[in-house]
Amino acid sequence: MDAFDDLEASPVNTEPSTTSETQSRRHVAVIGGGVIGLSSAYRLAQSGLDVTVLERDEIGQGASWGNAGWIVPTLIQPFNSPGAATDAFKTFVTRGGYAALRQFPTPRLAAWGLSFLRHSGSSRSAASMRTLAAMAHDTAEATGQLADELDFEVHRTGLLIPFRSDEALEGYTHTQAQVQELGYEGRVEWLDSQQVAQREPSLSDDLAGGVHLLDELTVRPDSMTSALARGFREAGGELREHTFVTGLDEEPGGRWTVATTSGADLVVDAVVVAAGEHSASLLRKGGARILLQSGRGCSVTLPPVLSLNQAVKIAEVQVACSPFDNGQVRVSGTFDLVSKDAPTNRSRMQHVLDAAAQYLPGLAEVDLDEHDVWSGARPTTPDSVPVVGPVGKKPGLYAATGHGTLGMTLAAGTANTIHTHVTRLMRSRGVATA
Repeated sequence: MDAFDDLEASPVNTEPSTTSETQSRRHVAVIGGGVIGLSSAYRLAQSGLDVTVLERDEIGQGASWGNAGWIVPTLIQPFNSPGAATDAFKTFVTRGGYAALRQFPTPRLAAWGLSFLRHSGSSRSAASMRTLAAMAHDTAEATGQLADELDFEVHRTGLLIPFRSDEALEGYTHTQAQVQELGYEGRVEWLDSQQVAQREPSLSDDLAGGVHLLDELTVRPDSMTSALARGFREAGGELREHTFVTGLDEEPGGRWTVATTSGADLVVDAVVVAAGEHSASLLRKGGARILLQSGRGCSVTLPPVLSLNQAVKIAEVQVACSPFDNGQVRVSGTFDLVSKDAPTNRSRMQHVLDAAAQYLPGLAEVDLDEHDVWSGARPTTPDSVPVVGPVGKKPGLYAATGHGTLGMTLAAGTANTIHTHVTRLMRSRGVATA
């Protein structure tokens, strides 16, 4: 949504203030060099603004690097669906479940959890899903156009979701019907067991059926972020890596000072915070408060141990399998509530592989000790709706965070929303933008 309206969020300033300063007032700082920050920065630079990206690590790292790479506007079901709290508790106490609580409870985690419970009723969950559907509309088309423009790896082969039980398949028909009622226009093919085997021979032969969502995309995330960084530089943008932001202070006249560890502070006209799990603490420096919790996922990228014709979501065990160029396959999963900077847990990745091998027997012989395991923490809001737009009481401060598992899917749409808000502010100050 354009502004986080939870009770814990700061009031949002939606009316940009005017000023007598004109054309020189065009500098924007984007904090965060992941897919959300880079997409937003690239879009702003294209409009003729002077944009600087500040990244605490290296461009394209963090949660953007090793995720599944799916652009899936059909998978917009919020975590706060009715009964989600009960399901989450069952998963937390089940060894090897897709979700786990792996941090000592803190006041912030408790506040997030209470807000999650408040948003878990049917009416609020339905509202979240409507908002996510609107945000995801046209994202596959927009990302495909961006791939053509910037030349990064994209697979237009859709998403196959197989099911072992008739009950699970029947349950998903209701989920898909909800998505289509909210405007999903992608092609959908329902498959029996024989058709599933024909679409994906690598799957086991004891499946009840499945669904093939033909218009979903898979991109290689690091390919996309590298291309965005390259396009951003070519559009005149500046990238600063290994730069920690230590302060956000509003200056007279509506400008902002961004203090950094490099000693070279920036004075800018707008700040976009797209720093993943670090976004909430950064926004507090600027006087805005939002609730975020890290949901850590893990993945392993394998050499050609099996051939996949398209991305496969194993919904019954919550595992994603993505085919990349050169025959590589990325297997990913888990949503673990963890503290910031928690270490990678290889045993969690082993559980993911074991679960996936029940459906893709070719994974059974993979020795995880021979491969690097990646993990990244995805910032998640209590109502599953990202915080995108102006935050706090002071004009010129924007958030683009809290996308959970939908960061890749919503990146292009988020960039357009941030562009709309920032250019509106600039025009109110007499700055012409494209």
